[in-house]
This record gives sequence, C-alpha cells and structure tokens, in this order.
Amino acid sequence: MTVAIIVLAVLFLLMILGVPIAISLIIASILGFISSIYYIPLEVVPQRLITSVDSFPLLAIPFFMLTGEFMMSGSMGKRIAAFAFAAVGWVRAGLAQVSTLTSMFFAGISGSGAADTAAVGKMMIPMMESKGYDKGFAAATVASAGTIAVVIPPSIPMIVYGVTAGVSIGDLFTAGIIPGILIGLSLMMLNYWLTRKNNYSEEKRTFEFTTFRKTFYEGVLALLLPLIIIFGIRGGIFTPTEAGAVAAAYAFLINKFVYKDMDWKDIPEAFINAGKMSAMVVFIIAGANLFGWLLTAEQIPQQLAQLVMNATENKYLILFIFNIIFFIAGCFLNASAAITILTPLLLPIALGAGIDPVFFGLIMVVNLSIGLITPPVGLDLFIVKGIADVSYDKLIKAVIPFIAVMVFDLFIITYFPAISMFLTTL
Repeated sequence: MTVAIIVLAVLFLLMILGVPIAISLIIASILGFISSIYYIPLEVVPQRLITSVDSFPLLAIPFFMLTGEFMMSGSMGKRIAAFAFAAVGWVRAGLAQVSTLTSMFFAGISGSGAADTAAVGKMMIPMMESKGYDKGFAAATVASAGTIAVVIPPSIPMIVYGVTAGVSIGDLFTAGIIPGILIGLSLMMLNYWLTRKNNYSEEKRTFEFTTFRKTFYEGVLALLLPLIIIFGIRGGIFTPTEAGAVAAAYAFLINKFVYKDMDWKDIPEAFINAGKMSAMVVFIIAGANLFGWLLTAEQIPQQLAQLVMNATENKYLILFIFNIIFFIAGCFLNASAAITILTPLLLPIALGAGIDPVFFGLIMVVNLSIGLITPPVGLDLFIVKGIADVSYDKLIKAVIPFIAVMVFDLFIITYFPAISMFLTTL
C-alpha cells in the first residue's frame, strides 16, 4: 500500500504541474517500480506500453474518429443539424434543444465527446448568442450535450472498458442506448426550464411538417449510420472494430459520391486529425495500463476488495461508493485513463457483490461522462470556453444545473438497472 500512496502522490503532483496525463502516469509508474519491495525490471515499461495497445478491438477507436472527421468534412453534419432544427427548433428554447438533439445524433456516429462538442459548438453557440442567449448558458448547453457522445453507442470509453474488462462491446453499446436518450431528454427539459426562468427570447415558430419531411429525406442517409452500426454489431454481421471501418467507409462514400460535397483535398486532413486524436487516446491508455499493472503487481486490488467487503456487502451501498470514486476520478482524469486504472481495481469487488460486469461498465462510463463538464479538467468546458469566448468562472456557474441533472440521471440508471439492461436481453 506504501507504493500506491507514493505513486498516487507523484501522479497528482505532476498533474498539478501541468504534465500531460499519459506522461504523468508513466513517470509515476517508473517511480513505483523503483520503490517496490519486489524486483520489477524496468524492461517491463516498454513491454507493457506496447502490449497494452496491441489489441484488435482498440482499432475501432481510429475508425470511429475517422468517421467523425469524414462527417464534418462533407455535409452530413449540417444535414443532421437541419433535421434537428426542423424537429425541435420550433419549441421553447428551440436553439438549445437543437444543440442537444444534434449532439445526440452526432453521438451515434463518432463516439468522442470532444469531437461532438467542437462540431456542435462551432455551429450552435454563435447562433444562440445572436438570438440573445447568455454566453455562459449557450456554452454550458453544448458542453453538457457533448457528454452524451460517450454514452450513446459507438462510445470510445466503452470500447476501452470492453477491452480492459474482457466484456462484450456489443452488449455495452446496447446498454448505453436508453441511458443516453434519458440524459438527452433530461437536458432538454432543463433547457426549457432555464430559458423560461431567464426569459431568453426567440422568434415564435410553428412546427412545419413540410420542412421536417424535407430535412428528413435530405439527411436520411446520415441518420441511418448509427442504426447500421448498432444493428450490424447486434446482428452479428460485423465486430465493433469492423463496424468502425464500415462506418468510416460509409461516411466517405455518402459524402463523396452521393452528397458530392467532399473534396479530395479534405481526405488527408481528415486522416491526420483522426490520427492525432487516436494517438492521444491510445497513449493515455498505454500509460494508464502500465500504472494499473503496477497496482495489480502490488496486490492493491485484492487489498481494496477486502477492505470494501469487510465494510459492507450491501450491493446498493457498494454501487454508491463506486459512484463517488468514479465522480472524483472524472474530475481529475481522462475517461480512458480512469477506466484503464479503475477497472482492474474495482471490477473484482463488483463481481464479488453480484454486479453484472456490463452494468458496472455502463455506470462507470455514464459517471465519467459527467467528468467532461466538471472542473478542474473537464475537456468539454475548455472546448466551449474557446468557442464562446466566455470566462471560466461564468462557465462553471452556468454548467452547475446541468451537472446536477446528470447526477440525478446517474442514480436512476444505477438503482433501476432494468431501464438500461433489458435491451441486452432481447
């Protein structure tokens, strides 16, 4: 346990100093190897870094990243936004509702909260500001909606958890559908209430079925992509990794040869951007896996499991403890890093308490998605801060109600598992 205290202290010190999370994890792990009472050769470091990412399922990450890049290179993203505007743009808080619904559609394509937040934010935040919305509210709306991308499949954190825990990624994807919709609808209700409370005004509109039908027909090929991914995986047609490749090919073919609005010069840039984002995620996974391996070698999971089980064997209390741990971790760690570190530590406890590993992974991912909008390192917050040019203090104040609603949704998902899990049994 002494080694664990040392490496955790070093890790948080490095993070406070601004050292990138992947490098912080590697440095802390090396110091842990040196200070361990067991002989752990440093040759383990490069071996674990390489073998931890030598995984076929992890190839799904760059493919889904590339899908998102292709989507934004052509008009797929704009067609989805146009359909969302026709569907909910006429109601109270129309633009805020469009932001949330568009993020829900985008979530079914890229699997990246940061990518979705950036894409929707660039479209919707300037539009909301021009209609009189407060900057902080506009930015908070887009940032919170961006968290849905890691819950609704395909989800990159779910892929990471599936690989780490040896759990069916297809089951995880299926389990994330209803929670993602629940969170989206809850945020839309909050948008409605906040706009009434703050008296944000928009031109009154009415639902136009002609426009709705037109935007649906124009965007139906883009809207079909999430369904192709889900039904393809659940139907056994392809694996999640193959689904990523199919999605990327589909997005390219539709934008280039059907919509005909993607230039050949856009393709290298899409590959480069997807490669950069994938490299960042995989580097974090490698560093976190090394860190997790050190903790396992020091038998920290067994000690922690014994400590928790001695305190209580009540499954619901254990779930409550898990949620506190995940929430705190999400405030400081990237979701992929938190999953890679915490899964080997906490999954044995969950299994011992009779908690389904798929359900455990779902709770972890939903909880860590909230970390995208919690200070001090909420990634979505920094993305919308730059787009909206709003102060960090004002943004934090505006996002608090959204965090509260998502925490409420988290407890519904945690203590009513049938809501999420019944789809996996169909």
